[in-house]
Amino acid sequence: MERRKFTRFKAKDDAYAALRGNYTKVGKISDISLNGLAFRYLAEKVCSEMVNYVDIFLSSNGFHMSEVPCVVVCDEKECVYTSPMITQYRCGLKFEGLNEEYENQLEFFINHYTTGVLKL
Repeated sequence: MERRKFTRFKAKDDAYAALRGNYTKVGKISDISLNGLAFRYLAEKVCSEMVNYVDIFLSSNGFHMSEVPCVVVCDEKECVYTSPMITQYRCGLKFEGLNEEYENQLEFFINHYTTGVLKL
């Protein structure tokens, strides 16, 4: 049973997330809602760095949200083989303490840069 309060939307292929800090986690956004997002990234090992912000951007145009406040709620290895040295991870973020400007930008992103409701 789905427990989420916010509808999740599938992001377009050119939508990316980058965790602030040393930008050790950058990857394609798989889904997004007004409450958070999930993205997939490749890494050699698990990164234990603490992050409190994420950048959301598109590779095809100038859309960029900088330093969106968030917390990491999950960061898990996926069962997808890429190579012996590289592993694919899925990172889930929850947005926290968003001001009205961030909320408006997220609504704009969802309305213009997603391809529909995520089917579970």
